[in-house]
Amino acid sequence: MEKNISVVVISYNSERFLKENLTSLIHQTVKFQEIIVVDNFSSDNSVKIIETYEKKYPEVRKVALDYNSGYARGANIGIRNSRSELVLVANSDTRLDENFNLNVVRKFKEDPELSLLSPLILRFDKRTVDSAGQTYSIALHPLEIGFNRSVCSVDIKEKPMFSVCGAATVFRRTALEKLKLDQDYYDEDFFLFLEDFDIGWRANLLGLKTLFYPEAVVYHYRSGTLEKNVWARFSLALARPASIKYHLVKNRYLTLIKNFRFNRFCWTIPFIILKDITWVGMLTFSSPKIIITLMKSGKYFKKALAKRKILKSKTKESKK
Repeated sequence: MEKNISVVVISYNSERFLKENLTSLIHQTVKFQEIIVVDNFSSDNSVKIIETYEKKYPEVRKVALDYNSGYARGANIGIRNSRSELVLVANSDTRLDENFNLNVVRKFKEDPELSLLSPLILRFDKRTVDSAGQTYSIALHPLEIGFNRSVCSVDIKEKPMFSVCGAATVFRRTALEKLKLDQDYYDEDFFLFLEDFDIGWRANLLGLKTLFYPEAVVYHYRSGTLEKNVWARFSLALARPASIKYHLVKNRYLTLIKNFRFNRFCWTIPFIILKDITWVGMLTFSSPKIIITLMKSGKYFKKALAKRKILKSKTKESKK
C-alpha cells in the first residue's frame, strides 16, 4: 500500500508527551510520507526532542516558530508544508494505534467521496471514550459523542458525523482546498479552542462527507483526571486563565456568526440564549477583564461576517 498520508502535529511545551507521540507515528504498519511537527515557541525541551527524532528518522521534519502562533495557525503552517493526498492533524498528547494509517488509507481508497475522517479516540487507559465523533448540543455547543464513558457503553459504529474532534482529524487534500476561507484552512482568528467545530461545521455546510470511522484508533490524554460529569468540565473552564476564557467566549460567537443558518437552526435560539446567559455570564463574572478584551475584538467579528459571505457563496457553488 503506497504511502499516501502525512501528519501535522502541533506542539507547545509538550515534552511530557512527544516521545511516545512520535514513536507511535514512526512505527505505523503503513508509514507516513511526512511527520511535520510545528512547535509554537516551546520553553521546555520539546524542540530538542523533535530534533533528536529528526536526525534519526528522515520523515520527521521540525517547523520551529519564534512565537506562539496558536493551534489554528500552527495547523495551517503544517498543512502548507505537507504534500500527501491525506493529512492527519493531531494534538501532541496523542498516540496512534499501529494500524491507524493502514485502516485510514484503505478507507479513503474505498470511498472516493470521503472528505473528513474522525477516528475513535480513547483515553490512555484504552477503556474510556474521549470522542466517538462530534455533534452539537441543543445550544449548538460542540458535543463529543461518548465523552468520558466506557467504550463498552457507547455505540461504536461507522456513521456520518456533523463535525470532527480536533485531537485527531484526517482530511483529504481536495477537501482542505474546498474548506479554505481567506486562504486559511483553520480560522486563525480562533487562536485555539473550537477551531475543530468551526471547520467541521463548514464542511457540513459545503456538503463534504464527514465520517466517524472506529477502525482508526487514537489514544488521547486530555484532562485525564476529569470527573465524569458536566459540572467538572464547567469547573475546568472557570479555573482557566482569563486569556483562555477570552478565546472560549470569542470563538463561540465567531463560530455562530460564520456558520449559523436560521432556516436549519432557528429552533435552537431559545437554548442558545439560556445556555449563554449562564455559561458566558459565569466566565465573564469570574474574570471581568475579558469583557474589556471582547469589546476591543470588533475586528474579529467584522472578519467573521466577511467570511460568512464567502462561505455562503461557496455553499451555493457546491450545490450547483
